[in-house]
Amino acid sequence: MPRNTHVVGAVVGMSLVLSGGLAGAGPAKPPEPVKKEAKQLEGEMLIWSGGKTRDEAERQQQDLAAYQKVLDTVLPLSPQVLESARIQGLKPGFFVVALGVCPKDEVSEPLGVLQAIYPDVYTRTVKYPAEEKTPALGCPELESVANDSADEPVRWSLHRTERLEQGGSTLIGLAFTYSWEEAGDFARAYHDVKTLYLLVGKKRRLVDSEVQDGPSDATTLESFTSEEGHLVSQLKYADPRCDPGGDFFKGWRKKVRASIEKGRLKLSEDKPVLLDQGACGFADEARMVTGQDHLEQESGSNEEE
Repeated sequence: MPRNTHVVGAVVGMSLVLSGGLAGAGPAKPPEPVKKEAKQLEGEMLIWSGGKTRDEAERQQQDLAAYQKVLDTVLPLSPQVLESARIQGLKPGFFVVALGVCPKDEVSEPLGVLQAIYPDVYTRTVKYPAEEKTPALGCPELESVANDSADEPVRWSLHRTERLEQGGSTLIGLAFTYSWEEAGDFARAYHDVKTLYLLVGKKRRLVDSEVQDGPSDATTLESFTSEEGHLVSQLKYADPRCDPGGDFFKGWRKKVRASIEKGRLKLSEDKPVLLDQGACGFADEARMVTGQDHLEQESGSNEEE
C-alpha cells in the first residue's frame, strides 16, 4: 500500500507540474499572415487633366462626366483621381484625372478619340503598385458591335473629325464607322455610321451634345466637311436593304448639317435622294439553298405536261 501511494503522488505531482507549465506558457500564437506583394501595373497612362489639389482634380472629373455620357456608346471610360507622387513616371505635387493604362501598342486608338475632343489629353509611361489608393486601371476600348466569322470583335473606329469655332464656342464632330462581312450561305456585308456632335464652351464645359445613328446597318459615310458655319456629313445607305428575308432594295443619299444657333447645337437633314433600286438576289438564293426553287421548277414542268 505505501508503495502504491508514492506512485500515485508522483503521478499527481508530475501532472501539476505539466499543467502549471502549460498554463504559464499561455495559448499558442497564430502564424503571421503572409503579406501579398501588390501587383505592379505598367504601361501608358491616359491623362485627361490635373490640378494642384484633389478638390480641383475632382471638379475636373465632374465636368468630364458629361463627356462620358456621350462617349459611352463608342468608348466607355472609368476615370480616377490619383495622386501623382504615388505613381512612378509622374511629376509629384499634383492630382491627375486618369482615364486608363494601356499597353504601348494599344494606346493610339483611345488617345486619338480623346485628343479629337481635347488636344491637351496626354500619356505618360508609368509603373505603380495596384493598391487601394492607386487602383489598377484598364485600357479604354472602342465598343464592340458584333463578332465576325472568326469570332473576333468588330469595333467602332474613328473615321473622321471636324471642328467649327464660333463666338467662343467649339462644335466638334466625330464620325465613327464599322464594316464587316458575314460568311455563310446568306453572306452579307454590314456598314454603319455613328456621329457624335459636341458643343464645347468656356473652360471645356460641354454645353450641348447629340448622337446620330445611321439610318440602317447598310450606311456608309461619303464625306464629312466644315462648310460655311456647318459641319456637313453625306451618307449613302440602303432602306430597305438586301437581306435573306427580302428581294428588293432602295439606295439613298442624304446630308446632315450641324450648326450653332443661339448658343445651342442644331441638327437638320436634307430630303433624301433616291439613287437606285432593284432586286437583291437574296430571296432567289434562299429558295435555291432550301430546295424550294427545285420544287417550283418541277411543279412548273408538271403543269406544262
